[in-house]
Amino acid sequence: MKRIHDSLQHVFQRHRLVFWYDPAQEWAETFEGYPDKEVLKLTVAGNEFGTKVRIIRDPNPDARFLIYIPTDRPADADNWLLDLLLQGYEYKADKASLALQEAGLSHGFLHLAEEHGKYFDSGKRVQALKELIESGDQSRDIRLKMMAVLADSALDVDAMLLGFLHTDPEAELLATDPVDECFGEAALVQPFWQEVERLFGYSPSTPSLRDFAVSLFRGANPLDSQAVLHPHARVFLQRWKDSQTHCIWFRDWAHQMEKELQIATALGGLDERKMLGDCDTFEIFEKFTLHRLCHKFADGAAAADLRAVVQQRRSSIWWPQHAHGYAALEQAVELREFLVGAELTMDSVTSGVNRYVTTWWRIDMAYRLCIWNLRRYGQVQVMEQISKWVEKSYVNNFLLPLSDRWSDQVRSMETWECAGVIAQRRFFNHYVQPFLNKGLKVFVIISDALRYEAASDFAQRLRSANRWTAEVEAVFGSLPSYTQLGMASLLPGQELAVDATTATVAVDGRSATGTLNRREILSLACEGKATAIQAEEFLELNTKTEGRALMRDHEVIYIFHNVIDKTGDAAGTETKTFDAVEDAFNELDLIIKKVANINGSNMLLTSDHGFLFQQDDVAKDDATALPAAGEWIFKNRRFAIGRDISPNTKVKIFNSADLGLVGEWSAAFPLSLGRFPLQGSGMRYVHGGSSLQEVVVPVVKIHKARANDTGHVEVELLRVPAKITTGQLSIALFQDRPAQGKVLPRTLRVGIYAKDGTSLSEIKTQTFDSKESEARQREMTMLLVLSAAADSFNNREVDLRLEETVSGTSHIVTYKTHSLKLQKPFTSDFDEH
Repeated sequence: MKRIHDSLQHVFQRHRLVFWYDPAQEWAETFEGYPDKEVLKLTVAGNEFGTKVRIIRDPNPDARFLIYIPTDRPADADNWLLDLLLQGYEYKADKASLALQEAGLSHGFLHLAEEHGKYFDSGKRVQALKELIESGDQSRDIRLKMMAVLADSALDVDAMLLGFLHTDPEAELLATDPVDECFGEAALVQPFWQEVERLFGYSPSTPSLRDFAVSLFRGANPLDSQAVLHPHARVFLQRWKDSQTHCIWFRDWAHQMEKELQIATALGGLDERKMLGDCDTFEIFEKFTLHRLCHKFADGAAAADLRAVVQQRRSSIWWPQHAHGYAALEQAVELREFLVGAELTMDSVTSGVNRYVTTWWRIDMAYRLCIWNLRRYGQVQVMEQISKWVEKSYVNNFLLPLSDRWSDQVRSMETWECAGVIAQRRFFNHYVQPFLNKGLKVFVIISDALRYEAASDFAQRLRSANRWTAEVEAVFGSLPSYTQLGMASLLPGQELAVDATTATVAVDGRSATGTLNRREILSLACEGKATAIQAEEFLELNTKTEGRALMRDHEVIYIFHNVIDKTGDAAGTETKTFDAVEDAFNELDLIIKKVANINGSNMLLTSDHGFLFQQDDVAKDDATALPAAGEWIFKNRRFAIGRDISPNTKVKIFNSADLGLVGEWSAAFPLSLGRFPLQGSGMRYVHGGSSLQEVVVPVVKIHKARANDTGHVEVELLRVPAKITTGQLSIALFQDRPAQGKVLPRTLRVGIYAKDGTSLSEIKTQTFDSKESEARQREMTMLLVLSAAADSFNNREVDLRLEETVSGTSHIVTYKTHSLKLQKPFTSDFDEH
């Protein structure tokens, strides 16, 4: 009774006259018990005319009447109350009718309540449906809304499917079908699959979620010529892959389908000339593409062709997992180009240093980045050809010949100096003192073993950040190129003395070993206004108090940082040297930002020495025997200190005075890539010798400007037609300039939208980060496939929209739009046979 009374209350909210026919008179008591005093209850029993007059003559035009008639509803021709009935509402108290009334639906939808009765058993579901009902809704619309309520989804079949696909594809083999589980009780399974058929063309005799998924992945497999991907299915897949919420489930399904559809076997028989384009249905496509690119690289494929394929793959959902593999390939391509253009000749020490800082350092950097990316990627078998080529080419075509030719110049040197290049021991006078002369504060960051190519790479990355400038110069490192001497050379002072027994160094008679001694040397030279601190301690300072006090009380602050040398110098970790370089970059970035946060704007980043490194085992030929000597006092892989050393063709001997150092000793240095035998130390990572990689020491002048000095590439639309006349749109996009230095890449989402914002196509994400100088290499084409939603907007103006995400947020803004007309002809609605 309460449910009927509540139902009547809802009906009276919309109608003034409510007629209730009850031939079995089973609801008489319920009628009499209706409690609303504002409603006049009338019983019709042969008094139709009187009832009609009572209602019509009521002085209150808003009066509400509940008219109870304990008979069947008469034929319209015999119904004295028909005109009033047509103005009002016929109330029915059967279960289906009650459900309709509670949902706010007319009696014309009685079949829905009868077919899907279980749905209406829940008042919560009925209320949710009522809130979705709109005037003009047809049965199909209402069923779709019932599905959305049951699936707790948006009013969109695609959204419901994405929700159902939130399931482990392996577990789903044995479990109940999620569609049956959700819609079965309400008898909405068949209507749901009818909706799927309308959108996707999916119509098997026994539809299921797993079968739908298989057909979807088969259609999206370019290797399967028997399956066709419906246009809307293509859009659905793109939405699935691009969604932050749903993409994890796409990956799970793709991995399972990759196994079930035996994609690896199909790839094994793929024609060598056929590539996969930008298809990213399965992760194995990335491994296959990379493997084939490695083969093409080994066969001498053009750099432009290789880069074009890599660029095509950047939008793949699997790109993040394979980015290091592609980066390794790109660095191998760069290394090959650098090697082809490198002239490893020099006619003096000065020309050798100048050519290294101008171009040759890029070869060291390309090698380092390639090896680092190969290690990060970890797919040894996939990248085997690249790995072998890079190691062999770097050592045999660059490192060895360069070292041999540089050694020819070193062999003829009488004193360790390079005309036209500042000596490392003059660092303080040349770089630090000018700041003091101008009354400016300066931070000096010394990163142990940060060699020239690594510092140049770091400076490039820093320059791409907003408001940072980073200018790289070189100084000629002290010899032997080891930590104690390199650190001492960066301090103020006139005289450097090396204790041959311990290899420790004194500056003007004061020990330069350790932070405390270096702090004392700095303080004495700067009248108490200079200090030294370890990087770990500096990073732990409270920025607002301790950090700013440090800057307030000092004019010169030396920060000592040790990541690379600590890793490379240990035999057990030397293979991780290039990993350590990246770790050092991350810490240096933190140090520099902290300096800026305590209002430091002038910084110098330098190093004590560089290093030689090769990832593979060092050749036996590189082992150099120690020459005969009266005595050996101190030994290192790349130098040895002793007395009365006998010269030979494989070593260069300097006495301490030749090196500008105080002491009664001589030092022998193996030429080229030679290493002296030394028990227990590593062979891959070495320093102390005279190679360019060891003695060309970087000085990076860093400054943070007040104004924004970075910008992004601009992207232009090319060759966009005035109309869309098929189920897809082909466009060209042009990046206006190379993305390098202060010019940053731009990532855009590209799609077609109705004027009301409805998405009408797949939404593709593309990063425009080409570094190519030739304009035509920065142009790309894109194909957008229309979704089923586009049919509702035919013969209307639509927008081709380019959007981007606001940096550091999830907000999306429009970058550019281009208006065009969607005008698909009638015949395009038919499938091709």
